[in-house]
Amino acid sequence: MVSAAGNTTDDLCSICDGRVECAPTAILLITLIHTLYGNLGPEIDYFRKNVHEERRLSNLETETNSDVPKYRAEMMYKYPKNQNVNFEPEDEVSETEYDFIVVGGGTAGCVVASRLSENRKWKVLLVEAGSEEPKMALIPGLTSEFKGSALDWQYTMRPKKGFCQNQSERGCEIVQGKVLGGTSTINDMAYVRGNPADYDDWALAGNEGWSFSQVLPYFKYSEGNYDKDITRNKNYHSTRGPLDVGRYPYVDDNVDVLLSAFNELGYNYTDINGRNQLGFMRIQTMSYFGERVSSYTAFIDPIRKLRSNLVVITEALVMRILFDDNTENFRAIGIEFVRNGSRRRVSASKEIILCAGTINSPKLLMQSGIGPKDYLEYLNIKVLNDLPVGGNFQDHVSVCLPVIKLTKTARTVRFPEKLKDITTYYTKGNGPLSANYQVIAFKESTISDIFGTPDLEFRFRGHDSNMYYDKIDICTCLLTPKSRGQVLLNATDPVYGKPLIYPNFLKEPSDAKKLLEGIQEIVKLFDTEVFKSAEFEFDPRHILNNECSNHQRVSEEFWSCIIRHFSAPLQNYAGTCKMGPAHDHESVVDSNLRVYGTVNLRVVDASIMPKVTRGSTAAPVIMIAEKASDLIKTIWY
Repeated sequence: MVSAAGNTTDDLCSICDGRVECAPTAILLITLIHTLYGNLGPEIDYFRKNVHEERRLSNLETETNSDVPKYRAEMMYKYPKNQNVNFEPEDEVSETEYDFIVVGGGTAGCVVASRLSENRKWKVLLVEAGSEEPKMALIPGLTSEFKGSALDWQYTMRPKKGFCQNQSERGCEIVQGKVLGGTSTINDMAYVRGNPADYDDWALAGNEGWSFSQVLPYFKYSEGNYDKDITRNKNYHSTRGPLDVGRYPYVDDNVDVLLSAFNELGYNYTDINGRNQLGFMRIQTMSYFGERVSSYTAFIDPIRKLRSNLVVITEALVMRILFDDNTENFRAIGIEFVRNGSRRRVSASKEIILCAGTINSPKLLMQSGIGPKDYLEYLNIKVLNDLPVGGNFQDHVSVCLPVIKLTKTARTVRFPEKLKDITTYYTKGNGPLSANYQVIAFKESTISDIFGTPDLEFRFRGHDSNMYYDKIDICTCLLTPKSRGQVLLNATDPVYGKPLIYPNFLKEPSDAKKLLEGIQEIVKLFDTEVFKSAEFEFDPRHILNNECSNHQRVSEEFWSCIIRHFSAPLQNYAGTCKMGPAHDHESVVDSNLRVYGTVNLRVVDASIMPKVTRGSTAAPVIMIAEKASDLIKTIWY
């Protein structure tokens, strides 16, 4: 065991990345998990070579050329020199033509590919840029370790003074799954549908067929809820779907304290996915008795070897969508991708469904010539259709403060007990490794837009670790942001460069005002008898190591400073390929999710949301994919 730890120390420390103590016992602990469940894998090299060195050489050749956009546009349609890219066939792709091509094997893509392949006469190709889902990703207690790993696209937002100030060097970090299952493989696993008002608002904006009563059947179609207390309400829940939904089998003492404290404050215990979202509960998750259930494990893994008409390829980077421009509307006919040093084109006789996510779906559309005309022309990219792709970017900005100090701390657990926890999880699927954060509450602010609906969410997590911690973070999350951002291609390298993401968090004054109200509400927990009995103390030390300490600590100015400093994305990105009627100049797709000005091309993921839903977006994205699959089947059957 010691030898194994020594051989993997560097890798394990890079996995820890400061979020878990990287001491010898911690290394040994993670090494054991690593041995039992496998590793996350290395970064994917699509070209079998060091692409960065090739890119550097290409840059040297163009230093004297002032027409930078033109050079970068050329990168769109040819690869760096000496990349040994060819058009040789690959074993995984035995065909050159399919009925449907699904781009992106993430939360939505796995659902769409699974549902379309139910028709055995249709050949379906699912293309994913990331790797296969590793076994380690199924462990809820390790969720915090996946951020910035090989399973993540490792994007960042542009640094701004008005938010994420405690991450000023890198800007706000973004978590987007680069793996089969997508973000559902590395997220917090929360199953939150949002509020009925979210979908009714979509319908009122001109998106026919998207009211809550019309989308509820698709939520239920996926759901396989095994929580007997919840499934009594058959109007809202189902037990027959492929997506397992339930609560973690392990509940530590702190969870009960937090639930009791909300009850003392007068909050109602509720099913947040039922009739009334306002209140609190021990959250339901996409899990099955202590193991993650991603979109891949629910929809693809059970049928992958049973359906010969479904082809799944991983580690394939799609470069662009191919169009036939000989018609009035541009018809999507195929895609071009790179894998293992080979460039390949495959065609679709029926449709191409883009499920690459809120950031990569607009990126791929713009790379293919669909997007803001002025910017694409600046990059010298041929414009097929001038659409506001990449705009309307939204997320639930949150403020997480590590202020709950525990007297009875889980960090005091000794290493033999930690080893026992691993054994318990490995044999019984229980213990600290089988759970993530569990307490969630929803509140309506005094300036809510719709009466009776929440615009604030409270959640709690162990500071620095999901398993062994001595502080708890209180997270106040804004569910109804008015601020809008934008995603753009990287002008210096549109294909290989990371996209430019400008979130514009807190640009609208009402956003910060709601967050301030939420913080002032949640600190009332420290006045409860439950907190006092449990000896939960308010510890301000970790939030005062900045310029905010210059303010009066109880003033509105102080808390406004704290919001700017500790604000961060909640990783529920949405809106960049907005769904809306043709007269809405911000819209990219229609109510059937077809891209305007094109034929046989749809976008199916969170990017189509006109407004982000009130809660984590995984469940709504799966619903969107279910409904889209139904729309597609209706046309082509």
